[in-house]
Formats: sequence, C-alpha cells, structure tokens
Amino acid sequence: MRVFFIDFENVHSEGMAGVDHLTEADEVIIFYSSNADSITFDILHKLMFCKSKLNYYKIKRGGKNALDFQLSCYLGFRIKKDPEAEFYIISKDNGYDFIMDFWEQGYCGIEPCIRRFNNIRTLLQWQEAQRKQKAQAAKALEKLVESDGVPKTPKVTNPVISEPAAGDAVSAESPVFKPTDEQAEIAAELMAAAKKSHELYINMVKKFGQKKGREVYGFYKVDFAAELRKKKEEK
Repeated sequence: MRVFFIDFENVHSEGMAGVDHLTEADEVIIFYSSNADSITFDILHKLMFCKSKLNYYKIKRGGKNALDFQLSCYLGFRIKKDPEAEFYIISKDNGYDFIMDFWEQGYCGIEPCIRRFNNIRTLLQWQEAQRKQKAQAAKALEKLVESDGVPKTPKVTNPVISEPAAGDAVSAESPVFKPTDEQAEIAAELMAAAKKSHELYINMVKKFGQKKGREVYGFYKVDFAAELRKKKEEK
C-alpha cells in the first residue's frame, strides 16, 4: 500500500502529475489552504478518473508552516495506524527530510518507508528504474555467492527504492544508485550480521561513510526489513 501526502500549497497542480497512473491499492491525501485551493482542469479530470482513494484536508488556520506541521502530524498518525505501508511526501520543501531522518533511526520502534518527491510521476519513473537496477544487482550478487560463498541478499517481491540524500530534490533525470560488486559483497556480510535495521544503518555508514552508507542502506533497506519480519513470524 502506498500513501501519498500532497503538500499542495508547495507543489500545486504540478505535483499531481502522474496521479492517473496510480492503482486501487494507493491512497492520495491532499493538504491545501486558502492560499492554494485552485487546480487545473487537466489534473481535475485525472482525479475524477483516478483509481486510488482520495482524501482532502483544508488547513483552516494559516500562519507560516501551518500546512507542513499539520501534514507531519497526520503522517505520524498514519504511520502508527499502517506501519507496513509506504509513505511518500510530494513537496519541494526539503524540511520534510528531517522527518525522514527521525523515523529512520527507529526511535519509536517503527521504521517506516518514507520518501519525498517533487511530483507523483517522478516517483513512478524512479521506482521503475530501481526495479530494473535491483534485478541487475541481484544477478551480480548471486555470482558472488556462487564464487565466494557470500550470504545471499533476502529475496522479496516488493520493489526496492534507494533513498535520496537529505535535502536533495529528486528529479526524473536523477542518477539511479546501483551498488558496485564490492559494495554488494560487503552489504551482504553486514546484513547477515545485523539484527536490527538501525544496527545495519549504523554499520553501513561506518563502513562506507555518511553519504554512500545512506545510499547502500536505502538500496537494501526494504529487503532487510522484510527478512526481519519473516524471521519474527517464523519464531
């Protein structure tokens, strides 16, 4: 399940581009205010035939960052309600990246999937590119397993999306991160030894450095979390 939080005051109709490609399993939540309550006919038409569930919240009290605070508050509520969902903030405001950093540390016992994009279409394009890159990386890792006996990366059906670095706005032209064979081998060893996602994140940052560690961790995060859930259910 994917849940899209639209900061309409920030992205306006442009942020809704791609909404017509969502599915019945998706949910779109639009936060808007009196400062931004107009939508183009093109996007309105797409919303009318959109398959996903739609919700609208108008911010009744204004003030600086009022919409941001209320969107963030509701995001926390939904994370608690649907911890297994994927959450996407559609906004150009990189202040939301601090929210992602907070949840990434696992302080609340929940490590949800949260990412920010400038519009829905960019997200969908990036997901598709990542699916292809993930398949290529899996083949490279399997060759390493066969030749060196390195533990395999857990296989899951969920698409894996590497995370943008904090403060970076993602665009359709952004390069897609792909671990090198050496990074994949080291990541496999770290995943085999780690017992928690936060532990894996810290170890990858120590091994690869802050920026590269975040990229490698983002690439394998969903796979690793799925394997942890599987082991927990088996117990």
